[in-house]
Amino acid sequence: MRTPSSLSRRRALSLLGGGLCVGAVGGYVVRDTLGRNAEAAPLVITPSDWSHPNYDATNNRHPPKANAPDDPHVLDVVWTASIPLKQGYFPDLPEPVTTNGLVVASESTVNPDGVQFDFLTTRNGTSSQRFSKVGPEHVVVATSSRLFSHYDGTDGMQLDAWSLSGGEKLWSWSENMSSHPPLQPVVAGGLVHVATPTSHSTSMAYGFTPDGKVEWKTRFGGSTLTLVPPAATARTLVHPKSDGFTVFDTQTGEYRWETDWTDSTHWSGSSRTISAAPVIYDELLYTSAHGRVAVYDLEEKRDPRWVNEQGDSRSVRIAAVDENHVYLTQFGGALTALHADDGTIDWTLGFRDLHPAATGQTAATLCDGKLYVGVYAEEDDHQPRLAIVDAESGEIDKRTTLPAVPKSGPILSNGTVVLRTREGFVGLR
Repeated sequence: MRTPSSLSRRRALSLLGGGLCVGAVGGYVVRDTLGRNAEAAPLVITPSDWSHPNYDATNNRHPPKANAPDDPHVLDVVWTASIPLKQGYFPDLPEPVTTNGLVVASESTVNPDGVQFDFLTTRNGTSSQRFSKVGPEHVVVATSSRLFSHYDGTDGMQLDAWSLSGGEKLWSWSENMSSHPPLQPVVAGGLVHVATPTSHSTSMAYGFTPDGKVEWKTRFGGSTLTLVPPAATARTLVHPKSDGFTVFDTQTGEYRWETDWTDSTHWSGSSRTISAAPVIYDELLYTSAHGRVAVYDLEEKRDPRWVNEQGDSRSVRIAAVDENHVYLTQFGGALTALHADDGTIDWTLGFRDLHPAATGQTAATLCDGKLYVGVYAEEDDHQPRLAIVDAESGEIDKRTTLPAVPKSGPILSNGTVVLRTREGFVGLR
């Protein structure tokens, strides 16, 4: 199967007319391997396996098997990093970004107009570098060599590109329009994609080249959802909006089709804050909104292949998709696995199955046949847990106590399970 990451890598190869030099873990450095750098084509962004907060531009929390722990049944805390969360933080919004075996951690500095980025190694939690930037709230996406940050600056929304090696600013773009919090950028098809509102009922989608040139921009109807990231492959880009989603050509920005949901199924209220992001898998688009899960053909507008009504007005989040199942996390319902072919329920785990006094959970992550999910209980605050579930059967394989309350879905990188907690980050191996 041609995955989005393999598509983008092949595209980079074809554009360069040569090979890619494999960089650090999960990353690819574009370079002409025959020593023809001076004559090579312009820089093409090839995202690492960890380029997006949900692991890749498709929003599928399904990292490669190589990142799984050696033995998920034996996990111990091997490091912690103290980076306390600020007040008003929404769990999983935005989620920590990882690239090249590093966790890009951010926190507001003492100066309320700035943010500090820390780059923590997933193997031992040490800080490889640290730098501060202006702007009170940043959402970022990373490639193997660059960090792209979208935030509300002094002149409106601003998109900056930074060097991961030295921390210097490479270029900046601004738009005289405000969005709070800022919209999540995404890297796909060799471009950086972001959307900004242009009015209460219209938005603009942009595609930027690695050097900051606007390759294309397309206006579309509907208000963008600030807390819901887009999804993309090398060919197709999906921007969520308040009443559905709009589909574009990733390379050209050409409008393809859109879906507008009825009042009974549109995103509203807490649906936005649960980050019900669309997921792309095997040329299908999986969406969740207001308790409704639907699957669409990606290339053209058709009726959904199937729809699953969860019978709950509260949000349902698609955690991950594989060839057999669609895995959901649901407020008040823990984990559910739907059959991928028809949307019927295969198995469900409730909160109390994961933790006897659970009151909440993080997003789930699928890796090597296991689902990793953080759970917590208000009345048992000193016993937060990491639960590991067999993805095929729904059986709980392992429960591990955490030193602090988890606030983001688990990240799996280099055999280490990393979670964002109330106090900072914790790594288990």
